[in-house]
This record gives sequence, structure tokens and C-alpha cells, in this order.
Amino acid sequence: MVMPRNLIDRILVPHAAFQGALRRIGQCYQNAEAHGNPACLAIVGPSRTGKTSVLGQFASAHPAVRTAEGLEVPILRVKTPSKPTVKSMAEIMLREMGDPRFDKGTENARTGRLMTLIRNCGTRMAMIDEFQHFYDKGQNKVMHHAADWLKVLVDDTGIGLVVAGIPGCLATIEQNEQLRGRFRTPVAFERFDWRSPEDREEFAAILSAFYDALAEHIDLPDFTSAEMAFRLYCATGGLIGYLAMLLSQVVWDVIDDKRKVVTLKHLREAFAHSVRSSHDYGDAPDPFGPRFATEPSEALLATVSRIGAAAPALTEGRPSRRKVWHARARDVLSAA
Repeated sequence: MVMPRNLIDRILVPHAAFQGALRRIGQCYQNAEAHGNPACLAIVGPSRTGKTSVLGQFASAHPAVRTAEGLEVPILRVKTPSKPTVKSMAEIMLREMGDPRFDKGTENARTGRLMTLIRNCGTRMAMIDEFQHFYDKGQNKVMHHAADWLKVLVDDTGIGLVVAGIPGCLATIEQNEQLRGRFRTPVAFERFDWRSPEDREEFAAILSAFYDALAEHIDLPDFTSAEMAFRLYCATGGLIGYLAMLLSQVVWDVIDDKRKVVTLKHLREAFAHSVRSSHDYGDAPDPFGPRFATEPSEALLATVSRIGAAAPALTEGRPSRRKVWHARARDVLSAA
């Protein structure tokens, strides 16, 4: 059997947070189907924790279909543009709904066409990814006009609303009274924490699923061993998105090199070409290198926890010596 280049992309490992999010989204969808009050839900967490994947998984189970009566679009799924406006949001939604004049008309004209399409196409839910763009960090303000428009769209059409983004997206909900009263308790996606026995067990289960799929095509180290699990955790910071990126590189290298074996050396090369160059690993040794100690330490775990976090903004003059605090979803939620 020939190993497909997109093998890793085709593997879905629904961990506990993923399954919980699917259940919560399903409840909102069923509520809209029953014509109840619009239910709104936010899915928040650091980048590469699976938020976009859970939206895609649910949307794929409710695809658009063309019937004798016309086009049915159960779920309208879009990505927030940078600095969203009413016109830009209406435009991307109209385009997704198949309106040939998606970029034409005033705010009111586009909104009217969008509401008509939502009703005529039987749309029950809107999904909006990258919702943090509704908050302008540079000017420290929420795009209130666009947020108010979104609230009216949901109220007038009766559709459910699911938004996803990094924890900063909660600012848009918390600072907009009209939205805040419609959103239920957020779903928090977190990176896996090696200090937590439950997280270690779940991370190992995910590694096992990836290993089983890869082992059908190639010989490779046992990902489920304590040593390899820790190496892979330290390489990816407990972020499933980075684990997938690393393993995708492994697959590409195997195919291009026309080989059937993956060793620590090959994992080290794939790591260097995928995750390593984009992040500050401090003084931590290469997790696939010969000097790597597979015993956890607080210093190493602290370094690993910074993988995937936003780098501090560059400023003129001497660099700041202040410590940078990277918010986690649970911190934002507990402060809200």
C-alpha cells in the first residue's frame, strides 16, 4: 500500500476536549433546528489546539446539498477577516452562500440578501473562526459596530452561532453587552500539560493513534514508550497542531527519500524542518538529539510551555527585561 502524502491530515484523533466541544456545538445546532432562542458558544484556546478542526469536523457532518427545492446550507462557516466591518463580514458570508453579487451593495443591501439566503437555504448555524480579529489589539478596542451587526443577524434569523479563537476573543463578548447575554459558558481548548497524569495519558493515546496509522507503511520508534512520548511532547509543546506538523514532515521525507524506516535521526531532521526553527527553545537540547535527557525537569517543562506562544512585540532601543506572561484559556475564563 502506497503511503499518501496527506496521511496525517486524514487522521482525526478526537480527544476529550474535542469530543466535548462537538457535543456542545451539537446542542446549539439542535436548539436552532427546533426553532428555539439562538444559542451562542465560544471555543477558545491557544493556537494549534484543534479549534478549527472541531469546527470543520462538525460542519463536514452537515454539508451543503442541492435538492429539488434548491440549495440547502445547514452551516455557514467563515473565517474572520482582519479588522472586520459589516461590509466585509456580509461579503464573506454571501460568498460562502454562493451569492454571485457577494461584493456588491451597501451594508443594508448585503445584510438583506444574506438574511434572505439564510432563511431560504435552511441555515441553522453560523461558525466564525479567528474571532479574535473582532478585537483590535493595536487600538485596544472591540469592533462594536460589526459585533452589534452579528447579534442582530443571529436574532433576526434565529440561527445558532459558534465562534472560535485565541483567548483574547473573549474580550469582544465580554465588552459587548448585547453579545454577552447570548453566549453560554465557553469551551476551553488547552495544550496538554505533562505535569498532569490525565493529560499524559491522553497525549499517549493520541500518539498511539498516529503510530498505528504510520506503522502500516513504515518502521519507526514506538511512540507509546515513555521515552518517545516525552521526546515528542517536548518537540511540540503538547500542541496537537505542532505534532501533526512534525509527523507530516516525517511522511513527506519518507516519501521523497523512498525509504521505509524512520529513526531518531530522521525525527530530528523533520523536527528541524517543521517546528524547531519557528520557536525559542532557549537552552533546551534537541528532543531528538543524543544529549537529550528524557527525565522531566521544571526548567525544561517551562521552556516547552512557551512553544507556540506569541513572541513579545519588537520595540526600538534596548530590549525589555520584563517577563512576558502568556495568557492561558483557563486564566482568561477565570478572570471573565
